Amino acid sequence: MKKSKKKIIYYTLILITAIIMCIPLFKNGIHTGDDGDFHISRALGTLEQIRNGNSPLVISRFSNNLGFGWNLFYPPISTYSIVLFTFLTNNVVIGMKIFLIFTFILSGISMFKLVNTLTENDKISLISSILYLIAPYRMLNVYNRVAVGEILGFVFIPIVLRGIYLIFKGKTEKSYLYVLGTIGLILSHNISTLITFFIGLALVLTNFKKLKDKKILKTLIFSTIIIILSVLFFEIPLLEQKSSADYEVFRYGKMYSRGSVFIHALHPWQLLSSHTSGIDNGMYFCIGLPILICLLTYILVKKYIPLEYKSFYKFFAILGIVTTIMSTALFPWFLLPDILLMIQFPWRLLSVIILCFSIIGGINLGILIDLIISKIKNRKNIKLLTIPFLILYILSCLYSLNFVKNLDFKDVDNSYYSEKEIIDTNYKVSRYSSFLEYWPQKAIDSIDYVANHDNKILILSGNAIISNENKKNGILTFEINNVSENTTLELPFLFYKGYVVKYKSYDSDEISIIKCNESEHGLVQINLDTNVNGYFEVSYHATKLHKICICISSITFISYLIYILYKK
Repeated sequence: MKKSKKKIIYYTLILITAIIMCIPLFKNGIHTGDDGDFHISRALGTLEQIRNGNSPLVISRFSNNLGFGWNLFYPPISTYSIVLFTFLTNNVVIGMKIFLIFTFILSGISMFKLVNTLTENDKISLISSILYLIAPYRMLNVYNRVAVGEILGFVFIPIVLRGIYLIFKGKTEKSYLYVLGTIGLILSHNISTLITFFIGLALVLTNFKKLKDKKILKTLIFSTIIIILSVLFFEIPLLEQKSSADYEVFRYGKMYSRGSVFIHALHPWQLLSSHTSGIDNGMYFCIGLPILICLLTYILVKKYIPLEYKSFYKFFAILGIVTTIMSTALFPWFLLPDILLMIQFPWRLLSVIILCFSIIGGINLGILIDLIISKIKNRKNIKLLTIPFLILYILSCLYSLNFVKNLDFKDVDNSYYSEKEIIDTNYKVSRYSSFLEYWPQKAIDSIDYVANHDNKILILSGNAIISNENKKNGILTFEINNVSENTTLELPFLFYKGYVVKYKSYDSDEISIIKCNESEHGLVQINLDTNVNGYFEVSYHATKLHKICICISSITFISYLIYILYKK
């Protein structure tokens, strides 16, 4: 059989496995789990902003119509992917389901390509890809947590590692895998990026001597510069917002603390079983029987592992063992610096654990199959060998699907995510505004005031006559006159840097911009002079720095794509 036809068969099997794992998505409705409602509503809100011709960075009807800066803080790929599928289907729930299906398929392919690069063995690559797809932690993220950023991480992490591996192998012409994979990962999930950074660093350190090769060193430096410039449009505006006000997401203790990280570390038994006595088993963190069984076959094949596999086999085995220990309470998380505590939950390291052990398990089982075949002389018996492995494959898929068999699927559509928002001021949570983590801290401190705001302009000091006040789709217009000295207005918007207050006098057609700042309640505030009489319009726009970064990132990325095509 020709190699290309074999590849088609392998990719077809990956596709079939991905579809089997997506069977629950073909039910009516959706299980929104921990984060599903947040991500679905964000996608629909973003699409609404685009359709209204307004900036998608702040979703105007969220947070009691005061505007919520979801897209200023959260990486964009998952959001805009779901937005695209929602636009095509006109149903945000179907859009989410299509997105989840694609992540399964693409992660299976990216894993296959990584292992194929490492081993140049299609059978091992297929087994590793299947193990990666059916791992219980994958099911947990997709169905129980609906953690779209981490789900995308499963797609990009293998691409990043494949790119770095090829660079150190001297195949610098493939460095675009490292570049595109890392850009995709950064724009998908910050914590997955942090975890992958340390994996990449470990790869660099184990290949440190190869940096003496100037071609490899130059390629790594050049590629990293391209990555940095390409993601400026997201990272720099994020830092700009951080410097403009105190936001809840950056407050120590909101997203993580030493105590909370340690509390969420796993009991070692949880990695082996989904039912642990004395522990809430609503979430399952087991590595999974298929992977564990494949790991145990090492006892049978350790003498037969090819010499050319030894280096990366050892690397992923050690990495898998280290991250397994780090995911548990056996590891001293309370001693680590804050940057590492950003992981929030040590069990997130399961994304690395299942990647490493899927590679190791795939190699073990692939070698075992070859050993069994070599002992069989009759060709007919070799064909019969496919039957027990087919049975094992089906049982493995059923094993993973068993974890999500009792989930409740609610029948919802766009209208469910367009209902009036209810902000729970006690638990600081809302279907549309998540856990209010992107609110200014001053707004959190004034949560009852903000949650019950009537969306009208408030005169904080001085006096003025306000007329024709109108707020629609996040754009506020009004007229003002008879302004006294030291007049300060609080406008009905949560404060984010980028709000533009335009003023046109009754006596002139010239438009001027009035500076705004944060009020004591975390809303937008402006100070007026006594000679102000005229029309006002307030709306959100990307800041000048943000626009510059967009230009730099766009030019860099497009130029790099042209460069890749030219080199090919």
